[in-house]
Amino acid sequence: MSLQDFVNKQSAADLTQRLWAWAEVDSDLMADLKAWAAQDLLRDNPKALTEAITELLYSRKFLDWRECPSYVHRAEKVLPLLEPWLKKDPARLRELCDHALRCLFKVAEDADDSNGEMGDLMQRVMDLMLDALKAQPPEAAWLDRWYSLQQADPWGLWSERTVIDAAGPAVQAQFAKRAKQDWQDWVARRRAATSTPTPGKTVASRNRIVASVPSIADRYDPERENLRRRYLDCMEREGDPLALIEAMRSSAEQAHEFSNLVACCEKHGKPREAMEHAQLAYKKFPNDWRVEQDVLRCYERDGMSDEALLIRRRQFERIPDVEHYRAMLAAAKNARRDVIAYRAELFAWAEAQELKARASPSWSRQARPAGERDVSTRVDWLLAEKRVNDALALVQPPHRCSPELLKTLARKLPTSRNADAVPLLLRVFAIAMPNASSPYAEVLAIVKETTARMEPLPRAQWLAYLRAEYKAKRNFIKELPAP
Repeated sequence: MSLQDFVNKQSAADLTQRLWAWAEVDSDLMADLKAWAAQDLLRDNPKALTEAITELLYSRKFLDWRECPSYVHRAEKVLPLLEPWLKKDPARLRELCDHALRCLFKVAEDADDSNGEMGDLMQRVMDLMLDALKAQPPEAAWLDRWYSLQQADPWGLWSERTVIDAAGPAVQAQFAKRAKQDWQDWVARRRAATSTPTPGKTVASRNRIVASVPSIADRYDPERENLRRRYLDCMEREGDPLALIEAMRSSAEQAHEFSNLVACCEKHGKPREAMEHAQLAYKKFPNDWRVEQDVLRCYERDGMSDEALLIRRRQFERIPDVEHYRAMLAAAKNARRDVIAYRAELFAWAEAQELKARASPSWSRQARPAGERDVSTRVDWLLAEKRVNDALALVQPPHRCSPELLKTLARKLPTSRNADAVPLLLRVFAIAMPNASSPYAEVLAIVKETTARMEPLPRAQWLAYLRAEYKAKRNFIKELPAP
């Protein structure tokens, strides 16, 4: 007799008694039973549904990443309890989703959701709430409830703009009114705080010792960030670009806020204003990459090639990679410079940087051959220009170069120039092998590539050397090519 047959023979009373006894000592099973019962009582007892949701989503302990999946498997049973209410009573669904989310938020405060299951469940409940808002927009007073729910979210998953857009005209009007008033109140508090002497100003003591402390405007203020964002969101929703730009201009303090202002001007066809704000921001934040990109874009758009060339040069000297090298030459051409002479100037600058690096204390502490320097930057430019022969001449000892560039250079040489390619690959192997470990995939690939370009006798001699030199590395030796 199978176990299922045995169960089928039991009376309903015995099974009920046994099931209830199990549920009393198993909270997951009890929550499942309550959810089952709540589905049957949906029409007549919303209070039972709320209690079932609470029971399903409750957790009395911290959930690590291994325990979260089982919790979510149980908690997902809340969805079939909520979904029928979308057609029956969207307002009730909104309230139930609010309750479910607060329960989930409380659990999430002490949970490691590394796998993302709990976040996915939250998002599904949030989506149901958005559907409820669209189906039956609430009264303006619901905005307070929304602010409270947003505050309870420990992970910041909500998109406030999405919620307000779904909540309908009454909530949107209340949001706009509240956002403007809250921002005006904050600005008034800021003025009051900065109009009286505080430690945030530079002060002199009796002994004429001056102490300087950053001002209020220099500090990140999360309250200001949130209130300003809401204020600008409502200004954008009103559809007046000029009013929005003015609101952004009058409230901009941080570098990213000026960058957003420039982008807004460009979006609404205000290039002159974009230029003015970009230049002002660049004076205030000369080292911010976003601000720098904004003013560069404006200069290049308006044909201010000399100004653009200065910024391109600054970026190039900070990161002299191929991308900045090419941009530098293009900027020089736009500024009507002699591109050939300017290219020579860039190579001279790179060579000077190599000599400067060689003179640094960190370099001098290491044993280096006379005349050695790292020519990787110039080699990278030469390879980008397909000047293979010039690059090959530059990497010859005692100069050194990054292994990736040596490998790239070797691969650009045809088989007729194996005599030039093999020494480059041998240098790549010599750099990689000291730090190699089993299974030695990288260095074995270098060996394979190198031996493929060798003549038979040198190939056999080198493989014999590798077997003798690295005999202790058995996994490396056994994977070497045959002589």
